Amino acid sequence: MNDLEKAEIQRNKAIRGYIIRCLVKGYNNTVLTRQLSNAMIADGLVISPDISKYLDYLQGAGYIEFTNEKVNAYTAYANDAVIKLTKDGVDLAEGTIDDNGVDI
Repeated sequence: MNDLEKAEIQRNKAIRGYIIRCLVKGYNNTVLTRQLSNAMIADGLVISPDISKYLDYLQGAGYIEFTNEKVNAYTAYANDAVIKLTKDGVDLAEGTIDDNGVDI
């Protein structure tokens, strides 16, 4: 693995951690997808509002869910879905569990 690949992996972990931390700060551990995406753009983490790959990872790991069952990580931005932290997501944020793919 070269330095560029390692940097990309670290960046992905940092972005996933940022999403978890934003959800912890949100009302009832929730946030609107567009609000989250706009905050990430403003903070210079991403340049495109498409954060679906990060949401897909977190949803697949059971750390987040969408309040509308018809929404998934790839349609969340278009629907401005509400993202909610799950019990496992709270445990991850509090350090009760550990995930090498997420830097909290």
